Amino acid sequence: MEIIIFLLFFISVYLVAAQFYGRKEVSPLMTLEEGAQGQAQPEVKKASALHGLLKFFVPITTKIVKKIRLEGVAGRLVMAGSPLNVPEFIALEILSTALLPTLAIIFIKLDLMGLGIAIGAGFLLPIMWLGNKIRRRHYLIARDLPNVIDLLNLCVSAGMDFMLAVNRVTRDFKRCPLTEELHEVLRENQMGLVRRDALKNMAKRINLAEISSFVRTLVQADRMGSPLSEALNIQAEEIRIRRFQRGETQALKAPIKMLIPLVLFILPIILIIVGGPIMLQFMKKGGISF
Repeated sequence: MEIIIFLLFFISVYLVAAQFYGRKEVSPLMTLEEGAQGQAQPEVKKASALHGLLKFFVPITTKIVKKIRLEGVAGRLVMAGSPLNVPEFIALEILSTALLPTLAIIFIKLDLMGLGIAIGAGFLLPIMWLGNKIRRRHYLIARDLPNVIDLLNLCVSAGMDFMLAVNRVTRDFKRCPLTEELHEVLRENQMGLVRRDALKNMAKRINLAEISSFVRTLVQADRMGSPLSEALNIQAEEIRIRRFQRGETQALKAPIKMLIPLVLFILPIILIIVGGPIMLQFMKKGGISF
């Protein structure tokens, strides 16, 4: 029981600290007037404290990364928006795996099984943190995608080239993961990469169904010579319908998710409040009188 309480406490402190040090401050929605005046968006603040803690272990973990291929870890870090590089994440894994059992041994008495649980939990915590980062970033991208497509459609319908429209949207829209990815597409295109390949690279980096569908529509429209405005309009409507269906699915799951806390926490209290006086009266008088 002690190891479970300690693990829950450590996980809570770990997640709070990770969110505090790893968060990014997002600027509010930039108006079109500010974008037209060419005001630069504020830079995103990196997780300086976490990077400062891990930089001492990076030389050691870099040697490990050179010997072991970690393409899966690198891909997941890119999907999360690159909060850490691969050596830093490996350093975080090692620190977490070593720190949790050490703290558990210091504060509570552990047997062999408890020590194994602490080591496993310490190893899984960075993976859980990274998975949470990926889910959060995917949610933000899927939320902003219809609005960004509408802006792209507006610019293209006004006669702009698609890459000029991307440049305008990334400059005028709020700073978010989607505009960062579109800015990377623009940068790759300016470096000489074909627009089709730059979009495919974005879909590969994000690995989200909505983005893959969006890129596939653009690539097909470019290949077949069809108007981009019509393709963007259809794509925005399709993504909104998909988001509405996802919301309905989550709403249908809500009663089932509420059933567990209802049975475990609320229903016993109601039974105690309602049945407690009756049981006390029954125990005192040997029966129930109305």
